[in-house]
Amino acid sequence: MRPSVLLSLGLAVLSTPALAQRAGENAATQSSDAFGRSVGSEKTGLYNNEDVRGFNPVDAGNVRLEGLYFDQVERISSRIVDGNTIRVGAAALRYPFPAPTGLVDYNLTQPGKDASYSFNLEYSSPNSIGPGGSIEFKQPLSDTFGISGGVGFRNATRYEGGHSLYRPIGMTMAWRPQQGTEVLLFGGLFIYRSDELRPFYYPVGTEPPPKAERGLDLSQPWASRSQDLWTSGAIVKTPLLGVKLEAGLFYSAKDQHSVYADLMRGVGTDGSVANRRIIAERDNYDGSWSGEVRLVKELVGASINHRLIASVRGRSRNRDFGGGSVLTLGPSTILRPDLRAEPVWTQGAKNRDEVRQITGGMAWSMVSPQHFSLDVGISKSRYRKALDFADPALADPVTRDNPLLLNVAGSVHVARGLSLYAGYTRGQEEALVAPDIATNRSEAPPALRTSQVEAGARWAVTPKLTFIAGAFSIKKPYYNLDPALRYRQLGELTNRGVEVSLTGQLAPGLTIVGGSLFLDPTISGEAVETRLIGPRPVGQIRRRSVATIDWRMDEGHGPLSLDASVESLSSRVGNAANTLIAPPRTTFNLGARYRFITAGGTWLLRPMVLNLFNEYGWNVNGSGGFTYSNRRQITLQLVADF
Repeated sequence: MRPSVLLSLGLAVLSTPALAQRAGENAATQSSDAFGRSVGSEKTGLYNNEDVRGFNPVDAGNVRLEGLYFDQVERISSRIVDGNTIRVGAAALRYPFPAPTGLVDYNLTQPGKDASYSFNLEYSSPNSIGPGGSIEFKQPLSDTFGISGGVGFRNATRYEGGHSLYRPIGMTMAWRPQQGTEVLLFGGLFIYRSDELRPFYYPVGTEPPPKAERGLDLSQPWASRSQDLWTSGAIVKTPLLGVKLEAGLFYSAKDQHSVYADLMRGVGTDGSVANRRIIAERDNYDGSWSGEVRLVKELVGASINHRLIASVRGRSRNRDFGGGSVLTLGPSTILRPDLRAEPVWTQGAKNRDEVRQITGGMAWSMVSPQHFSLDVGISKSRYRKALDFADPALADPVTRDNPLLLNVAGSVHVARGLSLYAGYTRGQEEALVAPDIATNRSEAPPALRTSQVEAGARWAVTPKLTFIAGAFSIKKPYYNLDPALRYRQLGELTNRGVEVSLTGQLAPGLTIVGGSLFLDPTISGEAVETRLIGPRPVGQIRRRSVATIDWRMDEGHGPLSLDASVESLSSRVGNAANTLIAPPRTTFNLGARYRFITAGGTWLLRPMVLNLFNEYGWNVNGSGGFTYSNRRQITLQLVADF
């Protein structure tokens, strides 16, 4: 099987160099630790916005936008955000109102003082059905006002087969009338069309599925998803009567015109499928208004600095779901396409899910540079969730909760370059929506009370090299499928773990971003004691290790650099009974960057080989659905700054 080849051609007209962000250059120097950072299209670190210490922070509702509370419903248009930072462990110190399972903080794309215009084209072979790319700009219109934005497009053949059309657009307006004051207005749209459905494999017995051919399109051509993802809002930050006002109001929505789920149940070791079902729905909607208002007071002393924050944050979220049809296709196979005529189906009445929540809190931070820090926060939340089922035979539950949320964290410098930190956080987070295979699919449980205890050490090995080690224990209710495939609370999940990272410069021109997570997730409760389920959660790894080494010639000043990265994942449990195990896997990537000046511009050539040895592995979602990992891919990127 031939590897796919991606050719990306980018042309930019910029008043300041932007190659580092656009091509992920010297990623090790962009973050103080390896726990997580995303810049442009490249990500570094142990965690990302979908996986922090075994949990998904976006699904849990732990999201910030420019530091302010944001209830993210779905993916944000890449034309309005530059990247994100994961706030967890040592990276959460001094960050107000942290969450037990970590926070994702997005950075808006904003216009600066200088104009910039970028044009990017991408083409892939042999799997592409057409080009992709983007047009972006940052344009000051006066000394105090500017706009930025862009339009992107991609017509892709996905690595698992099937085609997708993506159209991200967005714009940001910034007004900065005086020092310390800014007003940001932004809006973005991510359009998906012809997004053909990828099947999930649910094995029977204790063996994973056979190695199906990667890239083979097994989707049904009529099961094509179509949706629009909206993000918009306004942010104001300004001095006000001796304090700083920080306020944001945001809207996030997912409008699904057509949505399908392809479930292959009873997959045997010969590739046979006992029962293939497609869940078909139309006109689902999930939208949320959210935001936060803060007053921040900074007190700078001779040896100790204080910060006081008063905050009110809230959300109003409405979701229409359900009423679809289960289309039973019967026996099938994962080894070759099995095309069927589209059954006749109708869309029934929708269920309604409403969440209203408001939280008020106070946070205090005390810092003595090079000596110690202390962070304390307390919040009170009022939460209400109401379900209105279309079926009159079902009860319409209303859940209310008024939790007291708390966080305490501190650090102390014990020796030159060495500090210790510890913290406790009690929070309230969203539970995952019931998966498509569940008999009560798409139902969302009420918000959960969660807690975390952690401690660790940060050691500046050299001024440019940092080592961090930490341990944590997270507790939250465990929701998943029982043997009857009903999604409900089955016990309590405890994730105990140890994480280590080494980030920075090993020698002039030689940098590293590396880390490992060692996790011991266990479920406790009656369902485990009665052997209804096993003691390990489905889909969670026990270990993840990542490392990227980048060498640039001439002690970091030469035109050529080489980089190599590795990701190693442990095995993971593949079913609720803990009798099915997905094997471990390790993937290697190689890349290079060559910088040169010609035609009045600064250019960067970036070739990469992803999954160098074409490792075949299995991903497992929380309900036990298997999908295979990406095959080998060769990419080439060309960027120019003028």
